[in-house]
Amino acid sequence: MSSSIKFIINKSKKSKRDNRYPIYLRVFQNFKKSEGSMDLTRVNESDLKYWIEATQRFDSKQKKFEAYNLLFNEIENEFHHFLREHRNDINKISAKDIRDHLLNRNKPNEEVYLHDAIWDWYNTEVLNDGDKTLGTKKNYKKSLNHFSNFLKRAKLKNLRIEDFKRFHANKFMTYLKQSDNKTGKIALKGQSVNSVIKNIKPYFSKLQQDEAILSNPFHGIRATEKKIHKPRLSNEDFKRIVELDLSNDLKLDVYRDLFLFLCFTGLSYCDATNLRYEDVKNGKFQLYRKKSNVSTRQFFIRQSWKIILKYEGLTPESRILPKRSLDKLNLNLKLIAVKAGISYNLTSYSARRFFRQSIHQSGIREALVVKTLMGHTRSNDMDHHYFLVDDNILIKAKKKLQKHYKKLLK
Repeated sequence: MSSSIKFIINKSKKSKRDNRYPIYLRVFQNFKKSEGSMDLTRVNESDLKYWIEATQRFDSKQKKFEAYNLLFNEIENEFHHFLREHRNDINKISAKDIRDHLLNRNKPNEEVYLHDAIWDWYNTEVLNDGDKTLGTKKNYKKSLNHFSNFLKRAKLKNLRIEDFKRFHANKFMTYLKQSDNKTGKIALKGQSVNSVIKNIKPYFSKLQQDEAILSNPFHGIRATEKKIHKPRLSNEDFKRIVELDLSNDLKLDVYRDLFLFLCFTGLSYCDATNLRYEDVKNGKFQLYRKKSNVSTRQFFIRQSWKIILKYEGLTPESRILPKRSLDKLNLNLKLIAVKAGISYNLTSYSARRFFRQSIHQSGIREALVVKTLMGHTRSNDMDHHYFLVDDNILIKAKKKLQKHYKKLLK
């Protein structure tokens, strides 16, 4: 009797939320098959080029792909071990039985408590997700700490996963918005509350996809946010930063270069510092944003190239820019702001907003061109099906931006 297993990237199960694909285990036994989603981080569209169908492995030395391959090898070894152990009664075992054994689903009588399960999810999936930055993982951990403290305080630490309902989700939101003088807990504002919920919600979405629960209890749960005006970086203040004399402070000069590069490209900090020379072809780069997995394309303007050439041959791992932590960047940007006589805080996000404003001031109006430069999703734009943003259009956009910055910095 022939028995076999196969690992597949299930393209038919593409997530509508983040456009990722789940990895499935398919088992063949007694001329029948059974398959199930593996408890792994889903893969991006850009990861598919490394998948080798013949070997059912990823052909890449990147750590996240090596971790996938190692797990595939372990499951394959366990499969052969299972066949040897049951060689005398293998005909009585179904494909589903083998699937459940390999995916550790044979624990129907074991109590699974939400508090423990969500931390297992964090340790196995979030921490091992190569597409998440260190800062993002820290934010997930902070959110889970809030959730863990809520379960303990509400005496829900031994609550089973399937017993957590919308009622509890609403109570959690209320808990986040309230202060507690006894414990020193500080009430969170609406935006912070929503950020915490945003990091908890994916766990329940995964449970729903795996049919462990019928609905996500956090669906539609959202705190009211009070609009806060954030000062925008003006052209005048931008010029002050560029002209600031940092010849005696080379450390601060590096952080200024990083900030100016973000102003010239509109990239997020993690996307910019992860850019490598192999990502640049004929002066153009294309990448999928870490935050949204949406493609962004543009030609480097002259001002960007000047910064890149300044650090050529000085950065490890073929990066085009030196890498610093985001916390240190934002801390040093505060120092730069003070030295430049700017009265508000500068952050990496200030640069992205400034780039968007510069696009408009450069005379670039076509919506799809703007979205291509910014890395905004274009799937909901009907014109996306009819209008192609090709290299010629991007070169024209580059020249407009280049001219705008040159005029600005005269």
